[in-house]
Amino acid sequence: MLEITGLQPVVNAVALSPNGSLVVVGDFDDDLIAREVPSGAERWKVRVQPGRERRRIDGVFFSPDASLVVTTGHEAQTLEVWDAATGRSVAVLDIARSRGVAFHPSERVLAVAGAATIHVVDVDRGQVVRTLPNAHAGDAIFAIAFSADGQTLATVSGEGSLKLWNWPALVLRSSTTLSGGLEAMSPVSLALTRQGTRAASNGIYGRVHVVDTAKGREERVFANVAQAPNHGMHAELRYSLAFTDDGNWLFAPDSHDRGLRILHVPSGKTYPVLQGEGPFYKAVALALPASMVAFLRPGDDQGRGPYGLDVWRLNYQAAPR
Repeated sequence: MLEITGLQPVVNAVALSPNGSLVVVGDFDDDLIAREVPSGAERWKVRVQPGRERRRIDGVFFSPDASLVVTTGHEAQTLEVWDAATGRSVAVLDIARSRGVAFHPSERVLAVAGAATIHVVDVDRGQVVRTLPNAHAGDAIFAIAFSADGQTLATVSGEGSLKLWNWPALVLRSSTTLSGGLEAMSPVSLALTRQGTRAASNGIYGRVHVVDTAKGREERVFANVAQAPNHGMHAELRYSLAFTDDGNWLFAPDSHDRGLRILHVPSGKTYPVLQGEGPFYKAVALALPASMVAFLRPGDDQGRGPYGLDVWRLNYQAAPR
């Protein structure tokens, strides 16, 4: 649907609005750029410089109604909220080292994984209204997600501990340790089924862990053969996992970092969905309501620029073969 080439400097994070009409890209030089889909026309561009300090953008997230965009930074001292239509600053929150955020599907609430603490943000007031320190016994939280029914919040730590919390009480419901942790550089994406009966997380090299949350055990591990140089490609795959409505199928990056695959959890089988022509993809953002996916890709197999942005429309059939 959309292909843009020649992007500089290093593009680092991407998000696709739920309706697929807008794609937002963040880079290492603090630029945040929104483009219309499918035209590619630039809607707005802003500099993310809280306190006049330049920093790289490590995560970009849309609200469910596509009205807000959130930016995060692994080493940043703040989290920023933007108006998705105009790029106007809505709020700057003093939440340090935020690696993941999750909008509640129906409430005007944002849950943030900031270091070892869960932060609950009232979006309309632009304020933190609750915190849960040491949610993982002091370990840093690397990803966070709500179930589609809004009754469950999930978090996963850098040590591979997956926890489910009853919402809004934030009472711990279950805790599961993923096999072998989540590789050297921790989890990067987390997804729940509609009612929170399954959870999935992937690490920097793309191995996908699926947990049966009702039984409190790991159900499947899907292997991956990452082909990106040195670090693996999966450091910025913030929305790279998504369950279908029935909870039996899971979208994930493909086994060679070049596209997308769909995993059938009950059988353990995998099927290709799409594969690009580039050496590998650096970042992925799924928007299943619009049946679309966005990718960031480097210019060569060493991960160097100039970089490109691809937006694809998904055409799949979630039925066993």
